[in-house]
Amino acid sequence: MNYDDLRDYARESLKFDWMSLVDFVSVVQQSGPDARGVEGVRRAAAGAAQLVRDEVIVPGDIGDNGFEPWPSTPEESAARIESEADEAVVNGDDLDTGDIAWFTAPEHVRR
Repeated sequence: MNYDDLRDYARESLKFDWMSLVDFVSVVQQSGPDARGVEGVRRAAAGAAQLVRDEVIVPGDIGDNGFEPWPSTPEESAARIESEADEAVVNGDDLDTGDIAWFTAPEHVRR
């Protein structure tokens, strides 16, 4: 799956609900046999991180008041996503919904 396809998928999905990194992993792994398993997690994390850097999506957590964006810069947030995904891969951890980050569209962030 290329960047443009991933960006379009995120934009369309975020019209309806928040996304988690697992959503990105799922769609990337469905793109072909070379994107399954660990490689799919790494590609999904790299793609989500680039979407954060490009300010297409906003990472955060789900708290008592709904979506809570991370206070870090896009670059810091992207690095965190890649680092935590790489750590999960190295440790052999399975990702669950909500692990590492939740995402929303910039227009849905309360300022």
